Amino acid sequence: MARKIRVVRATVLVVISEVMFMPIMAFSQQTLDLASKNTRVELKPDKILCRAKEYQGMRGTLYVPEDRTKPDSRTIELPVVVVKSLSSDPDYPIFRFAGGPGVSNMNLGDNINESDLAKHDLVEVGYRGVDGQPKLMHPLFNEILKTPDFLSEPGLKEIGRMFAEACKSLTAAGIDVRQYNILNVVDDTEAARAALGYEKINITGGSYGGSVVMVYCLRYPQSIHRAIMAEAAFPYDIAFGKPSEFDERLNHINELWKKNAEAVKRTPDIVRTMRNVLAKLPKEYNGVPIDSSKLRLMTSFGITNQRSYANMVFDAYISAEKGDFSSIAAMCLMSEMFVGLIQTGDLMAKTFSSVTDPNRDFVSELDDPDSLIGSPLSMLAWGGFQYSRWPAISLVKEHPPTQKSNVETLIFYGSKQTGEPFRNRYEANFNHAHWVILDDLGHTDIWTVTSDGTQHLMRTFLNEGVVDTSKFGSIPEWDFTPQTTFHQMVQKMMQQGGKS
Repeated sequence: MARKIRVVRATVLVVISEVMFMPIMAFSQQTLDLASKNTRVELKPDKILCRAKEYQGMRGTLYVPEDRTKPDSRTIELPVVVVKSLSSDPDYPIFRFAGGPGVSNMNLGDNINESDLAKHDLVEVGYRGVDGQPKLMHPLFNEILKTPDFLSEPGLKEIGRMFAEACKSLTAAGIDVRQYNILNVVDDTEAARAALGYEKINITGGSYGGSVVMVYCLRYPQSIHRAIMAEAAFPYDIAFGKPSEFDERLNHINELWKKNAEAVKRTPDIVRTMRNVLAKLPKEYNGVPIDSSKLRLMTSFGITNQRSYANMVFDAYISAEKGDFSSIAAMCLMSEMFVGLIQTGDLMAKTFSSVTDPNRDFVSELDDPDSLIGSPLSMLAWGGFQYSRWPAISLVKEHPPTQKSNVETLIFYGSKQTGEPFRNRYEANFNHAHWVILDDLGHTDIWTVTSDGTQHLMRTFLNEGVVDTSKFGSIPEWDFTPQTTFHQMVQKMMQQGGKS
């Protein structure tokens, strides 16, 4: 192999003042030169447990400036994990970026197969704001989804007020929320790459992690061998999707529904059923408040995320049309649980750093009374931004949407309804991209329904630069039979909670 990696094998204390970064543009060069004076990584050998097996690796902390433009910036701490390749002569390492934002990037232990380590070290660097210290946490963030009818204009204004107050409080505590952005996430990882002695790396990312991958390719192309973006969000106005796009996906699913004899027995038209239920929502069911905003948000998550959750959503609406709103009520209860699964402050900080026009009227663009449920996640995120004026540093100042990537990149989606619009919008941004777009899969189905095909596609691309879709075979037809219901799920969670 032309260029093999160089990696520190023992306990490491690296001061990056000795590392020279290649210039990307004047501002980037300036910020990294300043950062080199107070950046270091401390690692020690450790056994890394992955799916009940132990592997050789290193674990430690990356220390970086919160604000790379200030020589006297406070230092923040980020965890780093390296799992060593099983090969004595490994190829370029793989740095992984998880989805989110608001979710940890430290998930190697749950996601590694032995085959992943055959030729590569695997590395994860924590996301600032959610991993390490400090975290963008504030009690007001926990109240967001408790706001009544939070997708209405009064609800969005209340959320905006809470965002603004939380920002003010975090700033008073010495945290500059502007610095918790995608640019700094990439710069943190580039600092770790250099400190670990890797000449070039492979990078992979799913969902929000795909945005990080693209920015990395634009910012440091000389550091990247190959890149993969799976079910990627693009780093410009992240999570902004028009209501018409969601309606198109739902109408396509409805056509699949009508071709399934068993599904048609339950209702001949699932979109009509959903419209009927939304038109006659009760205010409460068995003491549980029914909030239209919570229901619409959970509906959008379920239908876009994966087939099994979508089946539960459809079952809830079918039951409600017959008078049983138990699963609809359960969906409303479960919406608040999302706050416990994500760190809302980090979610918003990273999302808002992707804004292309801070003066854009997002609320008016997303207000579509003819849409079945609108675009709930987009309205929540960007309506919250519009009414809070969150102090974001936008990445477009350094990397405008017209910039092209020269890195060889695999871009992979599970459905045409998601993948084709992205391809139409961003294909011109890549000089060396391979697009693979399957059909009728949800956001996470590529890791379950087509797991073998997905793993083979990614492995052969990173190892050989070959795009091989042969292991996918025929995508299984969508079976709309629910395996459980939201009502049953909530009951089980309550039972488990009572035992603990």
